Amino acid sequence: ILARPLFRGPSSLEIRGSQRRLSRRDLRELSMASAKVEVTAAELAAPANGASSARAPAEAWDPEVVEPQAELKRASSLERAGTLMLRASSNLGLQRANTLPTEPTQLQHAATMPIMFDQEADRPWCGGLWKTQQLVGFVLGVGMAVALTCARPISQYPQANLMLAMTALCASFWVFEVIPLFITALFPIMLLPLLKISSSDIVAQAYWNWISLLVIDVCILSIALEKVGVARRVALKILLKVGVKHPGPMLVSFMGLGWLLSALVNCIAIPLLLTPLVVGLMQVAEEHVRNEHADAEAAEEGVDKAGLEQRLRKVQRLADCLLLGVAYSSTAGGLATLTGTMPHFFLAGETMIAGQVTWTSWLIFGLPISAATCLLAFGLLWLRYIRGMVVEGLDATVLHGEYETLVAELGKCSRDEVVIGLMQLLQVALMIIRPFAISPYLTSPYGDKFVNDATVAALPAVLLFFIPSVTRPGQALLTWPDFQKKFDFGLLLLIGGALAISSGFKQSGLNAALGDAIARAIPHVHPLALNILIVVSVALCSQVFSSVGTAAAMLPVLESAALMSVVNPLSLILPAMVGTSFAFLLPTATPSNVIVLALSQDLMRALRVRDFFTNGWPLTAAACLLGAVLSHVMGWAVFDSSSPFPSWACEASPGECMFVDVPGIVQGRFVSAQACIIDLSRSSDGGLCRLWNGTALSTEAYVGM
Repeated sequence: ILARPLFRGPSSLEIRGSQRRLSRRDLRELSMASAKVEVTAAELAAPANGASSARAPAEAWDPEVVEPQAELKRASSLERAGTLMLRASSNLGLQRANTLPTEPTQLQHAATMPIMFDQEADRPWCGGLWKTQQLVGFVLGVGMAVALTCARPISQYPQANLMLAMTALCASFWVFEVIPLFITALFPIMLLPLLKISSSDIVAQAYWNWISLLVIDVCILSIALEKVGVARRVALKILLKVGVKHPGPMLVSFMGLGWLLSALVNCIAIPLLLTPLVVGLMQVAEEHVRNEHADAEAAEEGVDKAGLEQRLRKVQRLADCLLLGVAYSSTAGGLATLTGTMPHFFLAGETMIAGQVTWTSWLIFGLPISAATCLLAFGLLWLRYIRGMVVEGLDATVLHGEYETLVAELGKCSRDEVVIGLMQLLQVALMIIRPFAISPYLTSPYGDKFVNDATVAALPAVLLFFIPSVTRPGQALLTWPDFQKKFDFGLLLLIGGALAISSGFKQSGLNAALGDAIARAIPHVHPLALNILIVVSVALCSQVFSSVGTAAAMLPVLESAALMSVVNPLSLILPAMVGTSFAFLLPTATPSNVIVLALSQDLMRALRVRDFFTNGWPLTAAACLLGAVLSHVMGWAVFDSSSPFPSWACEASPGECMFVDVPGIVQGRFVSAQACIIDLSRSSDGGLCRLWNGTALSTEAYVGM
């Protein structure tokens, strides 16, 4: 049964909408079960045939019997060795497709915590709870925390040593996923008050702020889009228009849709919607090729087995190309907007620059970089996989069958889909026009703005609960149980933990200590070279430590480095944020990579680590160079990031910075007033401040000005 296709022709299209197809893991379990049944049947049949468990003494040695048994033993040993090697590789972080879950809710968590959701790795530590690398993370984190607490390497700021120890503990637990990331994010609220770094009230404020509300507003729309299947319907409509005979238009369709929707929604939800469609189409193509071969074999026509393997390899190459295209385009699309990827929420929450980086300004800044990265990914995949290829096993009939399956599941395009799509566009439009069409007209008598992106994003999200559904009478377009089931509240803890650590950096003085060390090198590096250095460093860290962990650790350090070196903080933070989206090298580096890796196991050959590595390293290298140049140019054009340290950054750092009326040349520009960074070391005790050129001034002369 397993040797021949289970389904033929259009019949497979009729069942794929209601049944999950057999994955490689399912087939392996079926094979093991059938082997056990055969062994049991042989044991039951042996007594009936008069066979004895022991060989008769007169029986001669038969090599034809013994040698196959020896082969089986050798094969069994090889299989066991192979299993041990695979488990060992999983313990070293080389994630495989069949170790990840495919159930949507679990896969959404696995996208950010692949180690925690590795289903087949050995877990010999902590009563079967930890893999070896998790034990390493625990020992490393606790060891660094104890060592830093005892050694106290920072003498000027005593509390900074405790803050550094807690940061090392959290970073190690985040990188090695010792416990769920969201629970590690609660460490600051536990430890900062106990270590007398900050009060519980101040730390708790980081866990619930306007960034948390913005996350909820955006996720409400993304959950509604997922519920009505808009992305799948749009993808099939586009494919029906462009056709599937040539793979180039197919790749353009999937990558274009993944890029656009990830920018508007986020880079986790969209791969979850598009990848099953790619997998389903490739399964049909594999079946079609095998069925044609089986029909030719049954008709006793000339059957070329090598030709079958070649056609199947072509289908596998197309599947690899489309899956990698969805992953790379989703990651690139998330770079385009402030709500497209998780690290950008950390950026919006940084107090020093929060008022300058809006949804609109980031869109103008990030869109060219995002589009260029997506085009680089498309060019690489086209050259490596589909140049000159003709698609095997797919035609218009297949697409029409897929669309009929979609209609059978969700019905024809309804008013619900149209209204939810319009609400998504309304949310984007409101965030675009808010800085110049809404906020300037809603201000306090002192000029403070009342409205930010969280307020305008909430309007279309709330409307979904007022508008009745036509497909589900008696219910709104989105119900609270649907939202509660799909929304990952752990994201709020993760963002809050990162912002709490950033707050602890400032209150302990750790930001000044680390920033001062980095600041010494900044004036001696050309701005473009500095951009390249930051992008490459952050991108390499994101490959190993994940973009979330890298952003959480790097943002407060770079902000402090900008303050200590008296340079515009955006000149350091913008390229760092761009670098977090260039993690294409490993399958677990970004959520998009994890999702396509996990769902690819439903194909006859899943994606492999080398597929990501061989395509990821040239893409990462090219994206880093191009992204560094574009971030330098767009930062200057949109934010004027090459300007001297601005007054708004000084106002956002009370007690650390004074803006004094001292004219002079700063970074090649003449200014009438400039920032003066207060020296908080014990020797100065806040009595002196330092200009960009190193001149020291007495703070008493400028107090009250």
